[in-house]
Amino acid sequence: MKRPPIERLELGRTGLKVSRLAFGTGYLADRVGAGARLLTEAYDAGVNFWDTSDDYGTHAHVRRALKEIGRDDVVVATKTYAATATGARRSVTKALKELGVGAVDLFLLHAVDSVDELEAKQPALAALVQAREAGRVRAVGVSSHSREVLRRLLDLPHVDVALVVVNKTGAWMKDARPRDMLAVIRQLYRSGRGVYGMKALGSGQVTGAEIGPALRWAFRLPYVHSVCVGMTTAEELRANVALWQACRG
Repeated sequence: MKRPPIERLELGRTGLKVSRLAFGTGYLADRVGAGARLLTEAYDAGVNFWDTSDDYGTHAHVRRALKEIGRDDVVVATKTYAATATGARRSVTKALKELGVGAVDLFLLHAVDSVDELEAKQPALAALVQAREAGRVRAVGVSSHSREVLRRLLDLPHVDVALVVVNKTGAWMKDARPRDMLAVIRQLYRSGRGVYGMKALGSGQVTGAEIGPALRWAFRLPYVHSVCVGMTTAEELRANVALWQACRG
């Protein structure tokens, strides 16, 4: 029996329709052509949600793949460490140029891991919201490993999306055990925010026979629209797609 294609959901209230498995580009090799080919293979397998960042060095990989596939059916997320309005505006301009797009689907503040840091970066967040209003960005988000930061996002209605840790052991969770982190993730989901997960494999800490159980746990979470997994080879891509299909099919 042929497995169904990877399911797509609307990413909260953003209107962006994303595959439940997202492609994390943070570990792609320097070779742009090879990375682009892997992204196009992922798209052919149903993965239309690609996660990058201005510090990954993979904007060029995404750009080349988009030239082959076309822009309309791919959702691209990128991120910035900017703390100021000027820095955020520069990051948006840089990303638009490097990605070769007219608008970035989702732009996030990257790895904001304390409430104090979130407050300090409010000017950058406001600049991303302005970019959304100007049509240069379609949705605005925050990436965090902290439960307290995610709680604070509940009070910030202009934040559309949260990128959150979904690791069954609690690795990379700054201030919470999995049970407590999931409670806040559930609140964000129910509030209408887009929620997608990261660090299911602990940035390479989970290996061998533990990969399957870790991903199955993340894929089955009911309050996450998509799970982002870093992939570097066609074999990893096919294995992750097959595992997702086995969990959800």
